Amino acid sequence: MHWAFQLATELIEKHKEDQTPITCASGVSPSGYVHVGNFREIATTYFVTQALKHLGAAPRYILSWDDYDRLRKIPKNVSGVSEENIGLPYTKVAPPADADTGAASYGNYFEKMFIGDLAKLNIRPEFIFETKRYEGGAYNEELALVLAKRKEIYDILSRFRTEAANEEEREAYYPISLYCDQCGHDSTTVTNYDEATQMLSYTCKNCGHEGTQTIGKHQHIKLHWKIDWPMRWRYEKVAFEPGGKDHSSKNGSFDVAKAIAKEIFDWKAPLYQPYDFVNIKGQTMKMSSSTGNILTLPDLLSIYTPELVLYLYAKYQPKAQFDLGLDDDVLRNYSEFERLVQKAKNTELDETNQQLLQLTGVDLDQVYPSFNHVVSILSLTANNTEIAKELLINEHVYTEDAIDHILPRASYWIENDATSRLVTINQTPNRDVYDQLTTPVKAQVAKFKDLLATSGDLNEGDLMQAIYDLTDATDKKEKRAEQKELFSAIYQLTLNQDHGPRIPLLIKVVGPEKLQQLLDFN
Repeated sequence: MHWAFQLATELIEKHKEDQTPITCASGVSPSGYVHVGNFREIATTYFVTQALKHLGAAPRYILSWDDYDRLRKIPKNVSGVSEENIGLPYTKVAPPADADTGAASYGNYFEKMFIGDLAKLNIRPEFIFETKRYEGGAYNEELALVLAKRKEIYDILSRFRTEAANEEEREAYYPISLYCDQCGHDSTTVTNYDEATQMLSYTCKNCGHEGTQTIGKHQHIKLHWKIDWPMRWRYEKVAFEPGGKDHSSKNGSFDVAKAIAKEIFDWKAPLYQPYDFVNIKGQTMKMSSSTGNILTLPDLLSIYTPELVLYLYAKYQPKAQFDLGLDDDVLRNYSEFERLVQKAKNTELDETNQQLLQLTGVDLDQVYPSFNHVVSILSLTANNTEIAKELLINEHVYTEDAIDHILPRASYWIENDATSRLVTINQTPNRDVYDQLTTPVKAQVAKFKDLLATSGDLNEGDLMQAIYDLTDATDKKEKRAEQKELFSAIYQLTLNQDHGPRIPLLIKVVGPEKLQQLLDFN
């Protein structure tokens, strides 16, 4: 059973008496461009909700935007945002200089972009925007409860710290961020809280303002993250949520939140699934929106189909780290996925892999050209998509939609990450190479040239067999060696390299007549 279906089965059993949907949650901060490491959280929750649906449940999938958090750092790949904005909530900072005019704020710009990326993967959760929740008063009761129990919260946090607690710190502890009425920054210090009136008094280090804010009347207050997280578990009735490796260690963020959920909010923590990092292949540093060292979903979707992107995340256990590369791994990933799809069509898959494919949403009724096949055509046509599309259409196997699903991605990959795959077809016979061939190979090349005259009458399988039969050896091992030598000669005489695409494709792209000219040494 696939890991997402295992979690879904556990959730169904655990909540079989509940009358409400099984709420599965994830969260992300719009601190910059949301990268493929962040996406693992969203994908993990998405797979569990899809598994729940396949098992007959009716889950609720929520994605919370932590857009009431402070801007801590301006990412290197974001322009036109002043350092003066550090300390403001993401939704109170103007959009970056290159943002579209429809973005209301810095946070909204990155939210809109990522929401659009998710839609391309057919991931459409219920989005919750924390600025609206806090400023709209949704959490007023929770804010009052936390401030009333702030010392108990301090004691809980102290159990998970190595530093000794002290009474002075405990008295001054307020587990909130309070944004100044005057300048909007969070550089504030709470000086008093009147529990009867729910009024907070504060001073601002940034602008020197002294003021008050009252819960339910006038407030710009947010709970600290380790209190905000368990508060939302209760508020949204969360049954499942994943969390990153950095939050999942012993006495880490999840253990703290679990204790606060139980002791402050009288709520049991949800079923929790830790997940490991997703890295960029060849790099040792963790991806970070603030440093700009990232791959984004648009980067992946320029090369991978949506179903393959989902496959890359679903095939690994959440606790397994994996790397994403845009090198020859692209060919390997496509080939692996295409083999799995073909096995599904042949009803040869076990339960786990059947469920894995279900999670990708791949259309098993559609026939797509293999990525490697399309790359081979583009490599021989100087990445000309018009010629490649015409050749694919003339194969009479694929619909135009199926071709358009793969062709632009293969072309983008060649142009941006695999230009070395482009080959140049010789324009004249290469006598220097021909003169270095052995006499038997020259004879086989001549036979191959003659075969080209009737190649159009043969299907690919028969044509390949006819080419194999051009060699003379009877021993299987020797025959394979002769075939390899013949193919190498054909490639050298036509492409100036000792390897190339399948011979039938070479004939189709170059054309039988042109190949005959290149192989004519009489």
